[in-house]
Amino acid sequence: MKWRLWVILCLALAGVGVSGYLTYSKLTNTELLCLGEGNPCEVVQTSIYAYIGPIPVALLGLGGYLLFVLVTALQLKASGERRKTLAGLNFGLALGAFLYSLYLSYLQRFVIGAFCLWCVVSALIVTLIFVLSVWELRVLTASCSAPDASDA
Repeated sequence: MKWRLWVILCLALAGVGVSGYLTYSKLTNTELLCLGEGNPCEVVQTSIYAYIGPIPVALLGLGGYLLFVLVTALQLKASGERRKTLAGLNFGLALGAFLYSLYLSYLQRFVIGAFCLWCVVSALIVTLIFVLSVWELRVLTASCSAPDASDA
């Protein structure tokens, strides 16, 4: 069974939707639909932290989620060492995304003083992808001597 990969793929596609919407809003100067007094999403999205140089953070997120989709789709088709290598790549991507997401959450809470619901949803998606990628990698590396356990 490769159920963890299917869940990662579904989560990554949801992330594409969230980050795609944030990117669209950013590039078209469209106000975000957001819950909360004073539109906290706009506060976050118009802060100096919404860009890395000229690149919107939302666009980086979109690229990251598309990478998750690609690597996970390849991993679903792979077996043996190739699947393990792709699991390691997915883990590395997820670790980086998770740590960056923690940093952005810190900024929202302690620096910007507003929480964007879309950003929180994206952070939850990344956290779940990270947990599942750790699990997948552990199962695959533990199964070196027991090939049938790789799909547990």
